[in-house]
Amino acid sequence: MQDKSFEYGGHHFIPERQFTKREDDFFKITRRLKTDRELGFFAADYYGRGSQKFPYSYDDFYAASTDKKCDIFRCVENGRLYVPCQYELQQYMDGKQKEIPQGHTTMPKERGQIKERRNAYER
Repeated sequence: MQDKSFEYGGHHFIPERQFTKREDDFFKITRRLKTDRELGFFAADYYGRGSQKFPYSYDDFYAASTDKKCDIFRCVENGRLYVPCQYELQQYMDGKQKEIPQGHTTMPKERGQIKERRNAYER
């Protein structure tokens, strides 16, 4: 990948890499995608009025990109990885971060975790 940054929507992005053969499966990729409301790059206000901080366009993002074949981009300002999708720029949780299991919307709690009680009345 090229290490040339580009500006889009007031943020700077660096082309990181393409999906590997192991990652290049629709279901594996989608389990690692996450909406980033803080960044707010949506095609419309999907998550309520004011959620869209920049009018995102897939075609415009790649037009601004310095690498047209890259799949994963790193935002210089927050250090997060992103994947350009049709209607929003979604955060990509790489292999170093745990992926959310299929059928879950958040990470399940570990079984056997012992919660320390602060007093005798807590369960």
